[in-house]
Parts: sequence; C-alpha cells; structure tokens
Amino acid sequence: MVERQGEGCGTPQNVEAVNTPETDGWPFVTEDGNELWLTRTYMGTPALYRSRMGPDGWQEPDLIVSQFAGEASLDQAGNLYFTQHFFHSGEMLEADIYVARPTG
Repeated sequence: MVERQGEGCGTPQNVEAVNTPETDGWPFVTEDGNELWLTRTYMGTPALYRSRMGPDGWQEPDLIVSQFAGEASLDQAGNLYFTQHFFHSGEMLEADIYVARPTG
C-alpha cells in the first residue's frame, strides 16, 4: 500500500493481514475502499479472495471463488467480473471473462 503525498507517493507498506509467503497479487479495491480483492493460489490454482476493511485495517481474506479464477473487478452494482483460466497438463490454454451477479 502507498499513500499519495502531494504529486507523488509515499513509501510502500506491507499489508500484513493480506500477504502470505505465496504469490498474492492482482489487487482490486472497491470504490468505497472497504473491500480488497486479490488473486492467490488455492489447491495449486489461482483463486479469488476478499479482505474487508475493519476498524484496525484490512482483515484476513476469505476465499470467494476457488480454483482457476483470478483478476477480480467489481462494478457499482456489485457484479464481480473475473478471469476463468483453463489448464491442461499444467499449461494454461485460455482465459475467459465471467461475471457473478449478486442475488436478492
């Protein structure tokens, strides 16, 4: 995380509640700043996790979409857009865009 300081940015800070020794990346923060979505490995494949902002900062992320999903983005209606990866014999052959709409 970095904070704006005038025309530039401050020193990067580790978001310890979110980071693991594994590969955590491709972050997306919702417009209101209350949710941080990221891609992380789950059972050997990319998966989507969500961390919520709490009174003491970012909370431990929850698994939202497991296996072969990554690069989350949300719109103002709460629709979740993500990439679904297709692997064969350990090689990624293609990636498609999916949307998950909220119910209710």
